[in-house]
Amino acid sequence: MNKNKISPNLLNKVSVLGAGKTDTIILSCNNFSKMKEFLRVNKYNYVPYRFNNCLMLNADREDLNILSNQEFVDYIYPNDIVNIERLENNIIHSNEFTENRFLGQNQTICFIDTGIYPHLDFVLPKNRIIKFIDLINKEKAPYDDNGHGTFVAGIASGAGIFNKEFMGFSPLSNIISIKALGEKGSSNSNVILDAMQWVYENHKALNISIVCMSFGADVDVNLDPLSSGAEALWKRGITVVAAAGNSGPNKQTIKSPGNNPYIITVGGLDTNSLKVADFSSRGPTIYGHKPDLLAPAVNITSCQNSTPPYTNMSGTSVATPIVAGICANIKSRWNNITNVQIKKFLLSHCTKITGDIDTEGAGYLNFNKLY
Repeated sequence: MNKNKISPNLLNKVSVLGAGKTDTIILSCNNFSKMKEFLRVNKYNYVPYRFNNCLMLNADREDLNILSNQEFVDYIYPNDIVNIERLENNIIHSNEFTENRFLGQNQTICFIDTGIYPHLDFVLPKNRIIKFIDLINKEKAPYDDNGHGTFVAGIASGAGIFNKEFMGFSPLSNIISIKALGEKGSSNSNVILDAMQWVYENHKALNISIVCMSFGADVDVNLDPLSSGAEALWKRGITVVAAAGNSGPNKQTIKSPGNNPYIITVGGLDTNSLKVADFSSRGPTIYGHKPDLLAPAVNITSCQNSTPPYTNMSGTSVATPIVAGICANIKSRWNNITNVQIKKFLLSHCTKITGDIDTEGAGYLNFNKLY
């Protein structure tokens, strides 16, 4: 067994795996065609993720021994648990960013999350939920059995029908919701990869310019599948915005895919104290400094999947859609701007707090400087 090609976490699981017992793994490879042919000849059942050169399959100890010694296999990962990055709160906080003529017009934000409730903020005066994909229960009509996805979408795209103070940052943007996290707010990496691959294949047809990922998985290796998946979307020209995670204040706690150096990773700002929120994950990562910037993350109010229509929450989950919504507004103003230019624009409009780049990145996004 080539242990240099196997995740330490997976090795720990394998050590207690009984003979003949299998576990779900994800392979990254340097030759996708050879990898598929090898699996076909050896009668492995697998799910391909061509967009980032990964495959998912079940494997036992002997399988791992064989696979890890193939030259076209780069690395073998566990099918990690992915969780939403939220914290519960009880204090109402109004959205301060509503006076802007660039409100996400002609832009589509894709939310990979727990689904979306057809809240009036999304369907009036017209239905802006243009697509709903359910990878968990295969339902056709939009729903959200957790509430997190509805809340996140409301921060970016809510219209503030019941209360204009709670209008989202890009209230004219169209919405695509991919339910890839279950009722308890968790999932496995392969389901997130399914969602990413769908975006990769459909973003041009549906004009997806921004993807919002308010979830995270623990990082135990360098370029894990979620990170490489997010990078593949970024290199496709999509603006990918991800949560830093809620594992602070310790260093090196950035979650995946927020650990990817290309995408926009959002940490949490406590606007009451104008400090980095204690829970906000810190860098550095194996690739360098993270997060990229901060956005408000404490006591934010947004759409609820039940009554009353609004509730409140904290966490880097709620900071992430703020930035995603602002990215949609920037695209509304300069339609031909690239994701690299958007990231540079955002970072140049931040205000430093202490200057600790591994805690706050470029600082907090200063709304007053943006437009």
